[in-house]
Amino acid sequence: MENLTRQQRPMRAMVRTAEMLVILATLVLAACTHNPNMPVTVTVPASAVNPPPATAVDGRMVAPVGRMRVDPQGGWRATWPGVHWTLRFSGSAVGVEVDDPLGHWVLEIDGRAALHIAPQADATQRTAWVRDLPPGEHTAVLIKRGESPQHAVRFVGFHLEANGRALPPPPQPLRKIEFIGDSFTAAMGNMSTTRACTGPEIGARTDITQGFAVLAARSLQADWQIHAKSGAGLVRNWAGKLPDENFGLHYGKLLQTDTQATTPMATVTNALGDWQPQVVVIGLGINDFSTPVGPNEPRDAGALEREFVALYKRLIARLRQDYGDPVFVLLSLPLHQGDKLRPVVARLVAEERSAGHFKVHELDWGQLQVRGCAAHPDADDHRNMALRLIDTIRKAVAGWR
Repeated sequence: MENLTRQQRPMRAMVRTAEMLVILATLVLAACTHNPNMPVTVTVPASAVNPPPATAVDGRMVAPVGRMRVDPQGGWRATWPGVHWTLRFSGSAVGVEVDDPLGHWVLEIDGRAALHIAPQADATQRTAWVRDLPPGEHTAVLIKRGESPQHAVRFVGFHLEANGRALPPPPQPLRKIEFIGDSFTAAMGNMSTTRACTGPEIGARTDITQGFAVLAARSLQADWQIHAKSGAGLVRNWAGKLPDENFGLHYGKLLQTDTQATTPMATVTNALGDWQPQVVVIGLGINDFSTPVGPNEPRDAGALEREFVALYKRLIARLRQDYGDPVFVLLSLPLHQGDKLRPVVARLVAEERSAGHFKVHELDWGQLQVRGCAAHPDADDHRNMALRLIDTIRKAVAGWR
């Protein structure tokens, strides 16, 4: 620990306060920049939906990031939240073609949310356009806003007008963060102002770009992959549902709809090469411990904790092996049912460090407002969570300040 003089301590406190203000300003700017409800300079006239055929962009000019599968019909299939595709192009318009009956997408142009693509009852496969862009080069990023564990939706591809031209993909960010978790990590219902939401309302009010994961990654100038499944626990799902499934099984899947793991547990290759994050953020355990264990479940509370710790350690060990010893941040928060998660995570971190693994850190969210759908973190919660995560990562990773 640093030995500071009495004169240095106030100065250090002022520096820390200034740093946090800069982080907060960055997040506020990001929230304004990427909020799909904010007005933007581009126009999307009604006639721009399903316009006359345009030039389809060669898929090799598109940079995909996240777990997905190339579809024989063209494009990519995906289920995980936050998967994204990037296209650099010159021209005044860009279209995106999706085949998705239920999900929501956001198209960003030059770092700003330009278009929210919502389900259409009369058109499962459809193309939406953003027009009237200023002349010159632009970067389009299409992001899957939520999860679709029951449906492998398809991004068919980008389209350009006759005067448009696809450019080589931008270089990948050197910094990469992987997020592993449940509905909190998936930002379920984060844009809602009420806890009561119907199924369709949950989909419409979920925006991963306003979740703590993407907010933190962008503030740290890092790319992201988000492997999050609502209701899933590492050992036990919420309220003991689907006892034959858990996140430990789903994590190895390329698509959540796969019947079994089809990829190595932690190595996912996309068109740009192997995914090798320097930071892995794990938020598991809410569903394991937030509801009491029922008498008919296959394990009691004691066995649940022992199995949870064993599987958690196994997951960390495998990720450490596959990713070349990244920094781990293990998330926890107080739960109403006996506050069982925080002591378990603290124990995990202590035992990892005792074994010589000092790149394992704990982050306790503390009390949240949980004013989103079904008592999940709302937009304010996610911004505050991002602030705390940014600070934790900056302290843990040399050079990320």
